Amino acid sequence: MNDSTNTTMSTNGGNSPFDSGDNSWMLTSTVLVLLMTPALAFFYGGMVDRKNILNQLFLSFICMGIVTVQWVLIGFSFAFGPPVSEGFGSFGWSVLRFGEVENINYSPTYSLLTFCMFQCTFAIITPALISGSIVGRMKMIPYMIFIFIWATVCYDPMAHWVWGSNGWLKTLGTLDFAGGTVVHILSGVSGITASIILGKRHDYDPYSTSAHNLPFTILGTCLLWVGWNGFNGGSAGSASDLAAIAVVNTNTAAASALVTWVVIDAVRGHISISGACTGSIVGLVAITPACGYVQPGWALLIGIIGSIIVYCMLLLKRYMRFDDTLDVAIVHGCGGISGAFMTGLFAQQWVNPSGGANGAFYGHPIQLWYQIAGILTAIGFAAACTAGILLPLHFTIGIRLAREDELTGLDLAAHGENWEAAATRAAADLVQEMRQQQEQSGNGIDYAHDNGTFELSYKPSDSSVKPITIKYAALGSLPCIMPTLNFKENRNQQETAIQAGRDRNGSTVTDNEFQTMQF
Repeated sequence: MNDSTNTTMSTNGGNSPFDSGDNSWMLTSTVLVLLMTPALAFFYGGMVDRKNILNQLFLSFICMGIVTVQWVLIGFSFAFGPPVSEGFGSFGWSVLRFGEVENINYSPTYSLLTFCMFQCTFAIITPALISGSIVGRMKMIPYMIFIFIWATVCYDPMAHWVWGSNGWLKTLGTLDFAGGTVVHILSGVSGITASIILGKRHDYDPYSTSAHNLPFTILGTCLLWVGWNGFNGGSAGSASDLAAIAVVNTNTAAASALVTWVVIDAVRGHISISGACTGSIVGLVAITPACGYVQPGWALLIGIIGSIIVYCMLLLKRYMRFDDTLDVAIVHGCGGISGAFMTGLFAQQWVNPSGGANGAFYGHPIQLWYQIAGILTAIGFAAACTAGILLPLHFTIGIRLAREDELTGLDLAAHGENWEAAATRAAADLVQEMRQQQEQSGNGIDYAHDNGTFELSYKPSDSSVKPITIKYAALGSLPCIMPTLNFKENRNQQETAIQAGRDRNGSTVTDNEFQTMQF
């Protein structure tokens, strides 16, 4: 985070000139970063199985509420308030009481409230990232308690150490422009720690993927890529050349990582859509700590190296004894570590004269050790905090979902809802209407084929209209009907294909069940 440290009693910079352009850029960046949390929800939501999609969306969404409340009450003050030491802020700015005490000016040319909200969006998405490690097996109330406590005791102190005016890692010389340590290493290590404490899913299979909606994942990836421009560009703290180079580096690294991932996939025999999405995210993660300190040429290389490292780690994942469902530890943890390390190699002072330093490649090898200090601090602190929160919850109120609820899925077990309920009702209504038309016409078939498919048709009284047919198939043990409607017209002929499910006992859905099934 590139900031200045002039003392002021004002929320907009005191004696410093207020720049509406800087304020507009920071507000725009704030909105872009806030967009990243629902984008993450879509990215994760498309990767999980059908029975947990609503829950996975909720795990990200609830962070917007819990962390914002925490940030306004104590979080911002604890991370950026008037410092008591190199380790902690204070509660002098609790409930955003600016001006009551002397404050450090993090926003020399724009409102401190803008800076506060920009930082809040970082605090929101960091615990949301952790949710990808615990898919389908953590109780909701313990999760929400964990988020509030984790944001307070883990994220806020780390943000102060790296970005606070007198944070000890900042004073030491650790470089982290936009969150390689504070956001990605913290979330990655916390994710793997949580997954180990929770244990593996009951239906865990390291050789299979449960991704059920890749269009969601692609949508989430694209929105994350767009939002990341505010994430990194806004960390410049102004609408300046530094913001421009951060944005250029962000897109360069994402693009090179994406291409690298796709090339590796192609060499290995197939190009995975989910893999391509992951590749671009890896590039964005890896460039995050370095984007305001390196030239675009190095950003290109950071994306390539980060992509190769994470790809290799994912190949080894199946041999590891933990269930990090959506690879948060590898994508964000390893990606953040590689990016922070390469910052210590490739950083150049002239790129960021006010807050940067030369790396090992430019005559300052000790910078690499400063980066390693930041990396090791983030790893140890995240693991200790996460275990320190989850273990007491585990031995008191419990954090692991019951086996039956886990196999049912959190959409139904925790929320009592099904994401395809509306389409299911439409399918049930259509089948019922077809049967009524068949009874009225007295002409049609209702037939069960040997292969498990069913056919329902009737011939309208108008002889010029060909018979209308519905075909549907049972989908195993899904808890409710999961329809896919597919309409085809060929002049006067219309065929409607419907996929219907079975009830939990595996029996065929009957006429009455179409009318009475609970969704």
